[in-house]
Order: sequence, then structure tokens, then C-alpha cells
Amino acid sequence: MKFTFEALDQFRANSWKAIEGLSEEQLNLIPTGQNNNIAWNLGHMVASQQGLCYRMSGAPLLVPAEFIALYKKDSSPKDWTKAADLKEIKHYFEITSATFLKDYENKILNNYIEYKTSSGVTLRTIEDALIYNYGHENLHYGVILNLRKSVR
Repeated sequence: MKFTFEALDQFRANSWKAIEGLSEEQLNLIPTGQNNNIAWNLGHMVASQQGLCYRMSGAPLLVPAEFIALYKKDSSPKDWTKAADLKEIKHYFEITSATFLKDYENKILNNYIEYKTSSGVTLRTIEDALIYNYGHENLHYGVILNLRKSVR
């Protein structure tokens, strides 16, 4: 499982590197025909990892509920009253990445409650959730790369 954690860390590093040079306006711009922007995708990666891996394990979340609400599935920055706080997203991006492996190794995430995802996959263990989250974060990294083309 260590490889999966290393790959997740790399996806997150790549995601942050992909937005270098983009303005706050570009990161918050919702391209025509899209529901979300780059900032939302970054926050969504954090919110989803917290829900899939921490909440479903009964473990304390590492980010506030307000953050989760902004970036959870089916949310959209179209509903926000202000632009995303990129410093906040980066802070939670780093904290949740740095803590994830430690919490896994310390068995904080072992009390996993079975969960059927919206894509029809049933997660039965933290290892299932970790692998699913790996694919999910990779998907959003790809979305970020595509959105980057649209906002330049």
C-alpha cells in the first residue's frame, strides 16, 4: 500500500505544479459548459479523501465541515458568494497528504463502514477506499490539466 500513498502524494504535487503561473482569477474561472473550476477540483480532492477514508472509518476529519460542504460531490462554485481561498486549499492539501499514511499505519482508519459509491463500486475496507481515492484523485488531476487549457 505504500506505493499507493506515494503515488497519491505525487498526484497532489503534480496538481499543484500544474497551476503554477495561473492567477487567482484563472483558478476561480468556470469555463463555459463546466460546473466547476480548478480551485474546486483541488478542494474536492481533499474533501473526497476525507469523506471516503476518514468519515467512513469513523475517524475525525482533518478539515472543517464548512470546507467539506464547499467541495463535496455535487457542489459548485456557482453557488459561492466569494472566490475560493487558495491558501486554505493548499494548507488542507498538505495536511491531509502528510497525515494520511501515518493514520493508516496507526490503524486509525481500520473501522471502515461499507459504502457504495455513486459509480456503483462498494468499498468494504480502508484499502478499497484508498485505491478508489487514488483513481478519483488521478481523475481530478486530469480535469485540472484540461481546465488549465481553458483558462489560459
